[in-house]
Amino acid sequence: MINRDNSLTSRVDISCKREGAKTLLVNSYFDIPYKVVHYGSKLLHNHLEVMLMCYSPGVMDGDALQVTVHSPAHTEMKLFTQSFNKVHPMKKGASQAMQVKVDEHALLQYLPMPTIPFKNAIFHTENLIDVAPNGHLIWGDIIGGGRIHSGERFEFSRLHSQTKVYVGGKLIFYDNQLMEPRKQPLEQMLFMEGHTHQGTLLIVSEYATAFKEELDEVLTEQFVDMSYGFTQCGKNALLIRALGDSGESMHEWLSNIGDMCWSFIKYHTAQVAPAPVVAPEKAVKKKAMPVPKKPSTKKAVAIK
Repeated sequence: MINRDNSLTSRVDISCKREGAKTLLVNSYFDIPYKVVHYGSKLLHNHLEVMLMCYSPGVMDGDALQVTVHSPAHTEMKLFTQSFNKVHPMKKGASQAMQVKVDEHALLQYLPMPTIPFKNAIFHTENLIDVAPNGHLIWGDIIGGGRIHSGERFEFSRLHSQTKVYVGGKLIFYDNQLMEPRKQPLEQMLFMEGHTHQGTLLIVSEYATAFKEELDEVLTEQFVDMSYGFTQCGKNALLIRALGDSGESMHEWLSNIGDMCWSFIKYHTAQVAPAPVVAPEKAVKKKAMPVPKKPSTKKAVAIK
């Protein structure tokens, strides 16, 4: 919806279902300037891959986006974004809110492209995630320091990000980050420490502890071009946080780990109990219409 001040209030709803061995897209409602499309060919994988696209220059002053994602039981979905989330200069600010629900034995991966706040940008994001006790979530987030190569290094006004994750109705993870470069020494120790990008990867799964044991070996031998740390931040929850100087490199790095975790969860899930094959919905048979004895003399009217 276009408001009187030319700002946009938009809503995106994404949901899927399991049919046979495949996960299919059921609902893909979207408002301007967003669009939900299949990522690549939907025949290549049994899991669902969809992309959230935006055909505007970025987030403008006063814009508000509400995104709802639902992964029902036994579904497998990967959600991508098309490009960097560019947050333009503002006076009032803009917001984005996501509500995510992951049901029993469902697997959802969301690794968006980095958020780049321009000079004087004001942006608030809030993520509310509900995961079933046997659900699996791979959640990513990347925050950039601005248009670094255009001379806008940490010149945004305010960036506030809140993420709450519930498992079985109990809060297990709460990430509350507030960045105000004009009030905080973001370049110094305990903040960005001279880096320009921060990446976060959260894994919520009953196999998170086992996957952490794999990372204890993998991350000591590879990915030495950035600073990172990882910890088991709660029961069945693993948090990875990294600092770097390139949004593309950070996204590729987190995507590699996310894909490793996806394969790890898929393998262990298949070993414990293969996912049930859900029979496709049967089509309702319609009674045949009686054939008229004589052809109708009326002209067909096109219905618009």
